[in-house]
Amino acid sequence: MKNLSAPIFAIDFEGSKRIGVVEYGVAEIFGAKIARLYTRICAPKASITRKDADFFGISNSEAKKNPPFEADINLFCALRKRGIFASHNCQVEDSLLRAEAPSPGLVPKIPGNGGAMSKDWRPWIDTCALAKNIYPGITSAKLSDLIKIFGLQKDLDALAAKFCPEGRQKWHCAPYDALAAASILIKICTQEGFENVSFEWLVKYSSGASDSQKLLF
Repeated sequence: MKNLSAPIFAIDFEGSKRIGVVEYGVAEIFGAKIARLYTRICAPKASITRKDADFFGISNSEAKKNPPFEADINLFCALRKRGIFASHNCQVEDSLLRAEAPSPGLVPKIPGNGGAMSKDWRPWIDTCALAKNIYPGITSAKLSDLIKIFGLQKDLDALAAKFCPEGRQKWHCAPYDALAAASILIKICTQEGFENVSFEWLVKYSSGASDSQKLLF
């Protein structure tokens, strides 16, 4: 990742359109390493159902102790000004982010891309699409399956022990899933033959045939 002069922020949200973001995790990647993790639980827009509470591991009483996600929108705008966002199946994170703030303000379209500017959260680097496009023979592009396929479980658990809050070191917890997406991206970008990847290349191979990101170029 030596050609990437700005950080990549691997993002995961727990939530839905109805209840909004109830937890976020953002793993900051720079120099093929995870430099920092931003994360917290957020108050929901509507009551969390029992099913969702069990899935996320977040109760209404716990979530309502915290400010809503909108309180941290300025943080996400600041991160987007510094670098580019990544996610595993980015349509989910992009949709939830846009529901709170349609635009991050004026930001670099792609870091270092001739100074071109944009008012869009996109383009995203999508680790799910990357894996499918680069390794078409993989049996599953599910986040947990890719961690196993790439042999990253031990490393991921070590990162979780270092960065994740207590009790949030497992699947379907935003900080853990963000670290997983970051680990996959680093693995891809440090494979032999991929050392010189650019932001443009990563965005290109993060797109599917019907991906709206292509409209940005």
